[in-house]
Amino acid sequence: MQGSLGHIIWTICYLSVLIGLSAYGIHRYFIIYLFLKNRKREPVPDRQFEQLPKVTVQLPIFNEIYVVERLLRSVSELDYPRELLEIQVLDDSTDDTREIVSSCTAELRGRGFNVQRIHRVDRTGFKAGALAVGLEAAEGE
Repeated sequence: MQGSLGHIIWTICYLSVLIGLSAYGIHRYFIIYLFLKNRKREPVPDRQFEQLPKVTVQLPIFNEIYVVERLLRSVSELDYPRELLEIQVLDDSTDDTREIVSSCTAELRGRGFNVQRIHRVDRTGFKAGALAVGLEAAEGE
């Protein structure tokens, strides 16, 4: 009797693993089927705009001397029409970041971007406070 109980337990374990692996394999084959069925289908954009909205990108920074130039370069490479893109650099810096921001924003203005540099002396609210101040001056949606 003892040997047959152990045999039954091992059989149940074996069948459980077999069923689990079979279900996993069937799921994988179904994923491959869906891929092959839809591979030539062109993706449909989520929304179609008749007219793109004006967008404001707010960049709150504080003493980020090693990041700010890369940040502004990345934002300038956004795939969005320049006339509909407003960039706000919300600079509360107390170090040399201010000079880098000034030169980068001047360069972006020269390339046709609408860039505002807003500098606050009073850091009330820290970065959230800078975002609130920038929101008051924002032109975008």
